[in-house]
Amino acid sequence: MKDRHSLILEVLNQKGKIQINELVKLLNVSVETVRRDLSFLSQQQLLYRTHGGALSKKTDDIGSSFQVRQKTNAEVKRIIAERVAEYIYEGAVIGLDASTTSWYVAQLIPNIPCSVVTNSMHNITALVNKPNVKTIATGGVYSGKYDAFYGPLSEYLLSRLHIDIGIFSCIGVDDNGAIWESNELNVAIKRKMMDVSSQKFLLVDPSKFGKQNLVQLAEISQIDMLFTQGNIPERLLKYCDKNGVTVFG
Repeated sequence: MKDRHSLILEVLNQKGKIQINELVKLLNVSVETVRRDLSFLSQQQLLYRTHGGALSKKTDDIGSSFQVRQKTNAEVKRIIAERVAEYIYEGAVIGLDASTTSWYVAQLIPNIPCSVVTNSMHNITALVNKPNVKTIATGGVYSGKYDAFYGPLSEYLLSRLHIDIGIFSCIGVDDNGAIWESNELNVAIKRKMMDVSSQKFLLVDPSKFGKQNLVQLAEISQIDMLFTQGNIPERLLKYCDKNGVTVFG
């Protein structure tokens, strides 16, 4: 058992990330055995569990901290958040990711009976003085860099919920309609939140258009509404129109 765990960590640290089916072939064991191994190694804090595999703790995380992102295009993000807040209604279950744009939304959510599900400590703090808003924290492994929770526990809670409106941001959106993120941790929890959301709102400040990054999160065609401020690239606008994505610019 020890030898198998060592081999998993050796391969994972070389590749940065790995899928369960790869380990099944490499180790010649069952899917259930690999899942148990990954769960054990995650509990020992030797790797990060992701949907369908694992991420090495030695993998570089090129994402910026919340404090850095908080100061970038702040006024534009606030304007975008004001538009999004208009769609929040009594009784709604709202999902907020750990982005700074979602944090602006959290600040603007009216004090009406509704629920907010989030993995972000900043969002939780923003909602403290709104007694009519029920705040549900995902829990999980805490990241000081992002001041948010990630990992299997966060993803498990989300998989058990239904969200009316999921609100997300990203690192970049290219002209072909691909949505990009900086690391697997953000991707895993955002995908899980998207899976359980009836409506998906993507919030993008215009500096992110035409940019790619480390990991593709999704396609714009999976989004219901795209909120931005100012001009959107013509090619991307046509893509949204073709796929029935409403754009607020």
